[in-house]
Amino acid sequence: MDATSTSAGPARRIVVTGAASGIGAALAARLAAAGHEVVGVDRDTGGVPPGVAAVRCDLTDEAATAGAVARIAATGGIDGLAAVAGVPGTAPAATVHAVNVVGLRRFTEALAPSIGPGGAIVLLSSMAGYRGTATAGQADHLLGLDDEVLTAELGALGLDGPDAYQLSKQLVHHYTMRLAARLHPAGVRVLSVSPGPVETPILADFRATMASLDVASALVGRNARADEIAAILDFLLSPGASWLNGIDVRADGGLTALRTAGAPARSV
Repeated sequence: MDATSTSAGPARRIVVTGAASGIGAALAARLAAAGHEVVGVDRDTGGVPPGVAAVRCDLTDEAATAGAVARIAATGGIDGLAAVAGVPGTAPAATVHAVNVVGLRRFTEALAPSIGPGGAIVLLSSMAGYRGTATAGQADHLLGLDDEVLTAELGALGLDGPDAYQLSKQLVHHYTMRLAARLHPAGVRVLSVSPGPVETPILADFRATMASLDVASALVGRNARADEIAAILDFLLSPGASWLNGIDVRADGGLTALRTAGAPARSV
């Protein structure tokens, strides 16, 4: 796919977390190839693509997050944020909560004031979020807590890693809607994207914790490539997606439709 297909137009400044591998690296490379100024944030910046300004940051570290955001904001305005960094359900539940929920929200909230009108925030979620069992009221309650209390209440749930992962992505869906409504007066859009299985370095981790992953891959016929999901994120960040706001985009290759229709599996 042409890397400039949805990124053409005036150069923009985009921040990508998780930019050293997988979908984040594919997106950062795509945006940079299209001539945009890209800031790639990761706890290990060794894999950040050429042409991308690397910023080291552990999203579980409050002070490190504040410092990274301050450095990024000090060098100019921001046109978009793609929050791609995350960990799979093979990680301990506390780590899943710390990265996928608390860390994602902390970084997003810190950077949002630097995003100008016409800008966009895209949060990477997962189809696993639709298997989360929290009610809307429970999700709203959790997201209304400050970081310290949220961390404590998530830990008190006693979830294992896989269940914590599902809840984390369900909370991203709810956070997307809450943040979109809050930032609407500022002219900043907020969306989430929920991929199905994707060929990335952590696919094996997902396979180890999701019994349905290979079934899903067989139903669709293959797994998504990282560059295919990156292209979707790229479009959602662009002015061309100006009328999309406050929703989750299911980037599942037709998985939901195929399941609903009872379609037979295909060879992968």
